[in-house]
Amino acid sequence: MKNLAFIGVGKMGARMAARLVSAGFAVSVFDPDRAAVQQLVAKGAKAAGSPLEAAKNADAVLFSLPTPAILRDAVAGPTGVLKSVKAGTLLIDFSTVDPATAKDLAKAAEGVGAHFLDSPVSGGVLGAEGGKLVLMVGGNAEVLARAQPIFDHLAARVVHCGPIGAGQLTKLSHNLLTAINTVALGEVLAASLKAGASLNVLTDVFSAGLAGSKMLDYLPKTLFTSERPANFAIDLMHKDIGLCLEEFANYPMPLGQLAKQAYNAARAKGLGGKDSTSVCELYEDLLGVQLKSA
Repeated sequence: MKNLAFIGVGKMGARMAARLVSAGFAVSVFDPDRAAVQQLVAKGAKAAGSPLEAAKNADAVLFSLPTPAILRDAVAGPTGVLKSVKAGTLLIDFSTVDPATAKDLAKAAEGVGAHFLDSPVSGGVLGAEGGKLVLMVGGNAEVLARAQPIFDHLAARVVHCGPIGAGQLTKLSHNLLTAINTVALGEVLAASLKAGASLNVLTDVFSAGLAGSKMLDYLPKTLFTSERPANFAIDLMHKDIGLCLEEFANYPMPLGQLAKQAYNAARAKGLGGKDSTSVCELYEDLLGVQLKSA
């Protein structure tokens, strides 16, 4: 398996595609952002004018796209990859969408003899750049085994979550809990600073105790810095929270709904393009403090 197509080369997809080019795969890439495509062409990738064109002669087609609608179009739309893929081609979706979309696209792929895996990722930009992602895979175990030579260059851990859609369900649950943790940390840390505590002392003690979390460990790389790099935008987290709460629509989800309202408020303040951890700026503004490491 040497010929790959990569559809969607934003912050995550570009880094994943670059790793595959460096590993010796022949990678054809498509994205509406032509500048992003050209940056990969400079590294050895081949530019394509559409998903259909990128997928011609590909052994596997990989997707990293922002919404279910864009993914559906890239797979099954008028210029989607199903118009050109050969029987036996692997379609691997690294996007975060809803389980129903994954199931629909898997059925459509099956109709042309292709095989589909939903494989959303965790690990952020640094994980994508270093090949240290966690992949949450839904689909047939034999198909997953065929994809492993690709995954070897992208992930530190591959978890088979179950049948088609199980990867997406796992990822949505992961992101909702991450969002709840982020909002809770913002509230408690900002209030503690307002009351006179030291941010460095708080994070030191919290990390050593039961209040510790990977989210708390991540904040010094984003929220606590002057730059506050936008690794994963508030707009994207808001989308994922919405998809998850739709999936859980018949269940009591008070904390999830409160987290969504916090992200709604952040977007209303014009923060949608900032990193998802910048939802905590709501508490900074309310209390007149800044969550910044000394």
